Amino acid sequence: MVSRWFRETFLSLTDPHYRILWVGTTLSFLAFSMAMIVQNIVAFDITGKNRSVGVVSVGMGISTIIAAPFGGVIADRVSKRLLLLIGQSTIAANFGIVGLLIVTGDITIPILFASTLVQGLVFSFIAPARQAWLGEILTGPRLANGIAMQQVAMTGTRIIGPFFAGVLIALSFVGSGGAYLTMGGLMLLVVATLARLPASPPRPKRAVSALGAFNEGLQHVIARPRLALLAIMFVGVVMAGFSYQVLLAGYLENELGRDKKDMAWLLGVAGFAGLVASVMVAGRVHSPNAWRMMFGAGLVLGLSLLGLAVAGNFAGALVVMLLVGAGSSVFQLINSALLMRESDPAYYGRVMSLTMLAWGFNSLVGLPFGALADAIGERQTLFTMGVLVMAVIAVSSMARLTLTRGTPAPVVVPAKG
Repeated sequence: MVSRWFRETFLSLTDPHYRILWVGTTLSFLAFSMAMIVQNIVAFDITGKNRSVGVVSVGMGISTIIAAPFGGVIADRVSKRLLLLIGQSTIAANFGIVGLLIVTGDITIPILFASTLVQGLVFSFIAPARQAWLGEILTGPRLANGIAMQQVAMTGTRIIGPFFAGVLIALSFVGSGGAYLTMGGLMLLVVATLARLPASPPRPKRAVSALGAFNEGLQHVIARPRLALLAIMFVGVVMAGFSYQVLLAGYLENELGRDKKDMAWLLGVAGFAGLVASVMVAGRVHSPNAWRMMFGAGLVLGLSLLGLAVAGNFAGALVVMLLVGAGSSVFQLINSALLMRESDPAYYGRVMSLTMLAWGFNSLVGLPFGALADAIGERQTLFTMGVLVMAVIAVSSMARLTLTRGTPAPVVVPAKG
């Protein structure tokens, strides 16, 4: 029984090329999970306002919304390996420059804004490329499991990243600047792992323009109601519920009377719960119950945000963050796996680029959510987020029940022999 669970859970890691890609992806996730806490702390330190954290996140939102629709088009046309090498190198340089500016005392909100602008632009290309590359390396059950293991890596780094960042910031001889430089170093290691993989050949050139290719991807989603519902629901849940991180620094300082650096504990606990929950469902993402598990995870996220809003102390907030981490991680894991299952392999990059818009909109709503928290309080804003998440899940559940029987069946890719 245990051996069967182990084989199903880690099935994709038996592929040597995927193992290398997974290691690089994990290092990249670690750097980005550190960036979330370091970036927010630096922004809050400069002005002491939640809206400053929101302003910085807007940079990533603007560039993601503009570039994401075409990131998948490029990913479906060029070498995934080359695109990732260029993108990860750019992020490494970006983190390094910001780190040096913090060390010299020249960092400002506009510079942080520009940094996230670059991050969003690059992320819009490398995220669809990485996801589409999975479709070239893995097939059949291994593909669904590979997506799940990628989510496991993401949630695992949510444990290590915040604690690692918190420790670095707490060390006087390292601080926020040293943390940024460390993140840049991690990205260079990612580049080194990608260099070990064989070249990913571009697809045959076609006469259709980039805009035409994007329209093809959009029509592909529209023609499949289940696929369209998954994409719309993902955007809604991410916008409504995943922006809670923007409020954590102010929530700790203004509502709980704690140091904002304790954000590392909150995110670390959430990451731990997300990791455990992701590993538990990693072998079941292709089961008939996947949709129900996804809806359930979304409801857990919404309810836990309500719980965070009414938590009376730091200990209570830590307990609630277990549910926040589990709900958000399982929802994202299953939604991503179902998106790939419902898509044709030729459209993987473009489908994932459409869902990338969720992160762009999420970054944009960080500003109004931050401003709302400054106006009515962090608790009230978290409560509003929880209600919105549950509303999206409720509407999506009803839409799922009313889908016509004529919906195209999921694409089944033959397993490797």
